[in-house]
Amino acid sequence: MDPREIVNLYYAAWQQRAGDMTGVPLADDFTFTGPVASFTDAAGYTAMAKQAGAAVRSFRVRHQFVDGDRVCSVVDWEMDLLPGVLTAAEILEVRAGKIVRGELIYDAEALRRAMSTTESG
Repeated sequence: MDPREIVNLYYAAWQQRAGDMTGVPLADDFTFTGPVASFTDAAGYTAMAKQAGAAVRSFRVRHQFVDGDRVCSVVDWEMDLLPGVLTAAEILEVRAGKIVRGELIYDAEALRRAMSTTESG
C-alpha cells in the first residue's frame, strides 16, 4: 500500500468507527503532537482516539497532499462539545507500511474551553 492508502485507513477509523483504530497500521512507537494532547506510543493514542471519537459527529477530509512518505490532509470535523466545524491540517508520516508520526495543527482554544467547562461541571 502507498502512504495515502495507509493514511486513509486512519481516516476511515475516524469517519466510520468513531475513532476505533483497530486495523489501522500504527507503529508501536507512534508519536503524535497536537494542540490539546500529545502521545509517545500507539497505545496511548488509540485509547484517546476511541474516547474522543465518541464525541465526533462528522469527519471529512477536504484536501490531501502527498510528499514521499508524508501525507498532509486538511480535515473538517464536528464534535458534540462545540458548535460549528473545526478545521485542521494533519501531517502523517508512513514508514515500512505503518504510520510512525502524526502532527495535528489547529486553533484549539474553543475546544480547550469546552473541555474545561465539562470537566469542572
